[in-house]
Amino acid sequence: MKISQYNVDSSPTVSDKLIGTEVSSSNETKNYTIGSIASVCASVFQFTPVLAAQSTVIQAPSALNTALQVTFGAAQGTSGDAVMIDSAGLITFNETGLYLINGYGSVERQGSSGGVAILLFRFLVNGTQAGSVKAFHLDTTGVSTPYEITFPINITTAGTTASFEIMRDSSGTNAGGLYPHTNLGGWSNVPSTEVNIWQLQ
Repeated sequence: MKISQYNVDSSPTVSDKLIGTEVSSSNETKNYTIGSIASVCASVFQFTPVLAAQSTVIQAPSALNTALQVTFGAAQGTSGDAVMIDSAGLITFNETGLYLINGYGSVERQGSSGGVAILLFRFLVNGTQAGSVKAFHLDTTGVSTPYEITFPINITTAGTTASFEIMRDSSGTNAGGLYPHTNLGGWSNVPSTEVNIWQLQ
């Protein structure tokens, strides 16, 4: 009977067993539980932090329908690091592999009230949009909305770049951006933007 003809267990558990070869014991055939394999994978494959950057400056587009590249503070890293970022917010992946990106922005509308501002947000790879555009409808001034997104990215070519952009759409009023906040209670201040990247090791 072929293996492909065995019944399929659609509800495996950590106690279920798989057959494998133990190389360290003269290639003996042994049973392994799914739980033990999962534990080995968790100990071998780990995400290591490779970049942490943030900005405390106001980031607001200059006009309607004018994209603004989001920045994350001073430049970090060199070509010898897995990931580096320049002062303009351009992220460069110097090593191939699987990464996890966490991006944050403090979305707010300041200035005059009236109408609804439409602030758009997008992610780009090598200058080309990746994924969908996100939108914020801002009809009130002085209300901060934290926006955070986490997603994996598989880098197959060293030198691949990534960036974030925001834009005030002309379907709304000319307002909205990313704003920092100064706290008085002893906690650290809220950045306007932040990006953290981990690499699968």
